[in-house]
Amino acid sequence: MDISLFQKLTESELDNYLNDIDLALEFHIKWLAELNRTLLCHHQLDFNEESIFDLNNEYFNRWYNSVCDQELLDMPAFSSLNIIHGNMLNVARQLISTVANNEVICCKEYDRFTALAADLRHNIQLLKTKIKSDLKLVAKLMGKVFENAEEGVMITDAQSRILNVNQSFTSVTHYTKDEVIGKKPSILHSGHHDIGFYQRMWAVLTKEHRWQGEIWNRRKNNDIYPEWLSITAVFDDKGDVTHYIGIFSDVSTESEGNDRLYRLAHYDSLCNLPNRLLFYDRLRQSVSRSRRNDQRIAVMFMDLDGFKKVNDEHGHGVGDELLQQVSKRVVEVLRESDTIARIGGDEFTLIINDIDNIESINTIVEKILTSITEPHTVNQVSFHISASIGISLYPDNSEDMNTLVKQADIAMYKAKKQGKNCYKFFEKSME
Repeated sequence: MDISLFQKLTESELDNYLNDIDLALEFHIKWLAELNRTLLCHHQLDFNEESIFDLNNEYFNRWYNSVCDQELLDMPAFSSLNIIHGNMLNVARQLISTVANNEVICCKEYDRFTALAADLRHNIQLLKTKIKSDLKLVAKLMGKVFENAEEGVMITDAQSRILNVNQSFTSVTHYTKDEVIGKKPSILHSGHHDIGFYQRMWAVLTKEHRWQGEIWNRRKNNDIYPEWLSITAVFDDKGDVTHYIGIFSDVSTESEGNDRLYRLAHYDSLCNLPNRLLFYDRLRQSVSRSRRNDQRIAVMFMDLDGFKKVNDEHGHGVGDELLQQVSKRVVEVLRESDTIARIGGDEFTLIINDIDNIESINTIVEKILTSITEPHTVNQVSFHISASIGISLYPDNSEDMNTLVKQADIAMYKAKKQGKNCYKFFEKSME
């Protein structure tokens, strides 16, 4: 369920709750109009005197006496309605009786009647405003949608402590409400995402007050599952965040299809590149194939230069678009047999297979750097960034996958220290 739909359904429940109040007010307005027409113009009533009082009294009492919410009963604006309504009926009866006897209407009595009518309308509007602003009552109305939603719903305070979850949350995560109340959503973290993922998520949420995307979480039984999550911030009248509402759908069902699940598990959702998991799987295959065929492979670690400044000055939305543009350019430079993966933030790893000689690696890396340094345009703003790349070779530097990546990372930092927008091959002396 989209967060806006959740809000609309909640507002619909609130509107339904207030509908009888509106109808009561509307009936009074019609009743007053007919009564005024009789009093001022000496027109005959369209129905007998008793019926006009009985209908009004019956409708009002049916609504008033049907209310059972203690929060509403305790509101002064609500309890005063019955008193005003009774006084209006008494004064109206006296005025009608005066007219029926062809007597002159007392101005004070008529002024009292109009004043009571104004008080009734004022108190009804006050009641509606109070209901909409009363957190307990609104929460009760929201609860109808909250508990019956097919999607999991989690409400936290401004410090991200869980205040409430619905039944669907329990069904998906296998955690009971008592097990999560007071804790933070990190209880669900699967370890699938690095700290940068959550930092970017909160940066977007802080700036735009809303975040949505695919995320992997962990059930109580340690099963890891993908979900589509929407988070929105709730503000008070001063503009301060009071709550966060998270709504998620479990997308691990068979109807989603194996292909979709595979992409969720193995690809970065922002740049549509292989993630860390798929990168190591492909590196494992490359090492095995190179060992059989006695060929070299190059493992590269690439970090963008100046990207943090773009994020800080222009926001993560612009930064995300920039990452996507960089990814597309590098993919166009590489061969189909090669791999570029995004492992977090502005960090990428690459696998270059079937290396004939060092010169061929130089050619590929220089093409990558050139493609990145060409200006990027986002929202009609031109950006100039570069990259630093570290390279380790199989089997020259190591035959172990983790060591190859670590060596490439070390060489990348040497490239940054050398002045950025360049590349360095790993050397034993760098350790």
